[in-house]
Amino acid sequence: MPVFAVLAHTEPELLPRLVERLAPYPVVVHVDARSPGDDFAGLPRTTYIRERVAVRWGGFSVVRATLALYRTALRFTQPSDHIVLLSGQCYPARPVEEFAAHLASAPFRQHCRAATVLDDTAAAGRVLKRWYFDAVPTGPGLTHLPRALLRRGISEMAPRRTPSVFGDIEPMAGSQWTALTADCVADLLGKAEDRRWENLFRTTLAPDEMFFHTLLWNTGWRNEVEDPVPRPRAGRVTADFTNFHYVDRLLKGTRTLAELPAIEGSRMFFVRKVGSLQSAGLLDALDTRS
Repeated sequence: MPVFAVLAHTEPELLPRLVERLAPYPVVVHVDARSPGDDFAGLPRTTYIRERVAVRWGGFSVVRATLALYRTALRFTQPSDHIVLLSGQCYPARPVEEFAAHLASAPFRQHCRAATVLDDTAAAGRVLKRWYFDAVPTGPGLTHLPRALLRRGISEMAPRRTPSVFGDIEPMAGSQWTALTADCVADLLGKAEDRRWENLFRTTLAPDEMFFHTLLWNTGWRNEVEDPVPRPRAGRVTADFTNFHYVDRLLKGTRTLAELPAIEGSRMFFVRKVGSLQSAGLLDALDTRS
């Protein structure tokens, strides 16, 4: 059985629609502490995280929010159930029953594709440079450009870490949106309590795409992914490691009705990223296919 763990920060009008489409399965929601929690409240089959994290794009705060989601989601699972991580702007592209059947019948249990980070490409800068998206957040406003310049300046001028800081750990990266069995999540959470893991990823770029992947791929759980052989990125981008989502290759923009043929042709189970207004026609069309 899947339990859906949702990171929500905008689009309170969209969340009820998403929860309805995920029926009859339980949903656990973390609402960004910077958003009005009451706007997202009161949905059926939904458990809300009480201790909310102020989430900043690209920062370790995303990992903290995900850890809170996982801890709560474990209360509703059996060891073989899957905890499926979604955002509040993901939406089913196929009936959720088909996705549940896919999880139950797939020849691998952990849906967490990833590749090595420490290679000869710019991707290595994600972990070797120092990034401070929690302290100097991204986002709109009059100080957007100064903040961006400050982050860039810190990343270029601060002393870089060397690969030796990871010791025998091989950093891995992939799509943030995974489906892991409850027994795997419980084991990874036990390891994540070691402060060393936070220190390794606290100043990396988008640690939510690396923290859990590195934990999993450096343990025996790696043998339960689709392809357990660590491989270099070889020019691939994050979108190339999607597990069950249709996404824009550059991870930009909002999906619209014009993309419906491509979404259906992909045979992916979810689509990201959607909005209640910009994607209204697409959402209506997807609803008719369930």
